[in-house]
Amino acid sequence: MEAGLGLGKTGAARSCLGRGSFSCFDWKGLNTIILAIIFSVTASFDTAEKPKPFAVVELFTAEGCSSCPAADDLLKEMTEILQKEGKEVLSLSFHVTYWNKYGWEDIYSNEIFTDRQKNYVNSLKLQQLYTPQAIVNGEQEFIGSDPINFRNKVVSALGVNPVYSIHAQAKKENSEVALTYELNKEPKNVLLNIAIVENSIVHRVLRGENKDRTLKHYNVVRSFKTVMPKAKEEIKVGWPEGLAKDRASIILYLQNSKSLKITGAVKVDMQK
Repeated sequence: MEAGLGLGKTGAARSCLGRGSFSCFDWKGLNTIILAIIFSVTASFDTAEKPKPFAVVELFTAEGCSSCPAADDLLKEMTEILQKEGKEVLSLSFHVTYWNKYGWEDIYSNEIFTDRQKNYVNSLKLQQLYTPQAIVNGEQEFIGSDPINFRNKVVSALGVNPVYSIHAQAKKENSEVALTYELNKEPKNVLLNIAIVENSIVHRVLRGENKDRTLKHYNVVRSFKTVMPKAKEEIKVGWPEGLAKDRASIILYLQNSKSLKITGAVKVDMQK
């Protein structure tokens, strides 16, 4: 019998080779199986990847605080130095609200950020709120303008093996950003923080302790959202009004819901 091309009941192409061979073998089905295996193996490699040590530095600052500009400058300087050394350092500036009553209202401040700092004060058993304060991986704190402590706390954090790795990508769609992420394991007792930051800001202050000064800010949090994470998910987040895409970054980080320890973090590349 000559080899010929036939169609099964489903209309799929089959190669009929006659007796003694694989009769009417479903090549289309085989291709589907092979592709499924390839994607499965690829996914397994991705999720099994060993998490890379990181340090998330959260600076609590304010335009109305005369001690804060030095910390703002140090955040940029030390982050860039440590990154050039090959260290995974992710920095964010949270502008708090309690300085607004002293003559200058910080347009980048948000009560949510003040509440976040209060949560750290409670979890770390500190006596009071203050600025500039820096928190590293939710566990260590120091005066944000102290360069020695900055390096020491970051290096200490980098010595800890993270629990989670995060693979993510983002694409801006008009007034929203579509965010897709995947964790290396099922999340347990953690929250996912989604921060959209403005990379660099220059702003003149007209009143208060920094009257007539032009201040420079680094990685200012413009949008912050906390959600219950899944092992894999696609979500949409509102984009800050007036923020150009080429001046922004997105930082994702997982945080223990009780201790506030940060257990996974990544800076997300924006798709063009």
